[in-house]
Amino acid sequence: MFSVVKRNPVAVLLALLLHLALGFFLLFGMEWDDKPQRPRTSAPVVQAKAVEDPAKLAAAKQKQRQAELAAERKKQQAAQKRKQAVERKKRLAQEQKRKAAEKKRKAEAKRKVAAKRKAEAKRKAEAEAQRKAEAKQKAQAEAKRKAEAEAKRKAEVKRKAAAEAKRKAEAKRKAAAEAKRKAEAKRKAEAAAQVAREQELQAQLAAEQNSRQLDRYTIAIRQQIERSWLRPPNTGEGLACVVRVRLLPGGEVMPGSVRVLRSSGNGAFDRSVESAVYKASPLPVPSGGLFESFRDLRLEFEPEG
Repeated sequence: MFSVVKRNPVAVLLALLLHLALGFFLLFGMEWDDKPQRPRTSAPVVQAKAVEDPAKLAAAKQKQRQAELAAERKKQQAAQKRKQAVERKKRLAQEQKRKAAEKKRKAEAKRKVAAKRKAEAKRKAEAEAQRKAEAKQKAQAEAKRKAEAEAKRKAEVKRKAAAEAKRKAEAKRKAAAEAKRKAEAKRKAEAAAQVAREQELQAQLAAEQNSRQLDRYTIAIRQQIERSWLRPPNTGEGLACVVRVRLLPGGEVMPGSVRVLRSSGNGAFDRSVESAVYKASPLPVPSGGLFESFRDLRLEFEPEG
């Protein structure tokens, strides 16, 4: 109901006023009292009042009601048409406004495209101008570089020619120096070879002498150990072991330095050899440089008989 009032306030107001007028007319415009009025005393004339037919009155009211309703419907239809016309006009105005906005937007877009194209053309022109300027500058730089390179090449050729002449002179000088050096080296090599032969001969003689001395001292050490050795009971013949002995200058055996490197297979025999080495200390050793051969002595002990 309220939504209808909101949509058609004028039509509802007109209908309300029409109903009020109709009600007022029905209430006050018609005679509802059918009783005959008394004749006035002042006039002897007797007046007669026509009584209307109720059916006709109801038909007239019904007809009037239908006329009012038809008028109301025409007003509502007219109001609806006016509203539709207003809405069509409004929609047309909105459509025209939209078209105008669209036209304006397209014109703005076209203007922007044109401006963008113009800016792009200007940018390209500036870029082309800059490229040409850079190309010109690059060409000038390249020409300058080539000129400098040519000058440098000529200077390099001249320098190389001078260097070649200097190299040849240096090579000639070096060749002479090399020939002199080779001659000197040959002389020195022959002298060194002579000295080496003499030293080798002396070394052979010294080695033979040292070897004889080493053998003599080794035999003496072995004999001294054998003299200090006591054969353990129940040990067979043919036993032998290898011991390592560390000696001090003068032949003293370092305490705890005797180690069996290769066992005889008989523990008692091995221990007896270790004991004999300690008892035989100091052992006979040479002095001087030959002692170094006996500082860390590896000795094979194989008693006779």
